[in-house]
Amino acid sequence: MAENKWLYLWVVQGRYGSQYGWEDLTAEEDWREARKREQEYRDNEPGTALRVVHRREPNPAYTLKE
Repeated sequence: MAENKWLYLWVVQGRYGSQYGWEDLTAEEDWREARKREQEYRDNEPGTALRVVHRREPNPAYTLKE
């Protein structure tokens, strides 16, 4: 099976202060797993703004086939 050029990730981000912006906390390949991780962060860090964003990154395992 051919490798995809991109990795599609769901990233949980937290905002710990206005000067820092959004920080990546963890990344998952499945949306449901990302939502579970977000809920765990909400339970352990009440009052912290959290969000889940969809991102694509270059796949380091991808090689160009000629």
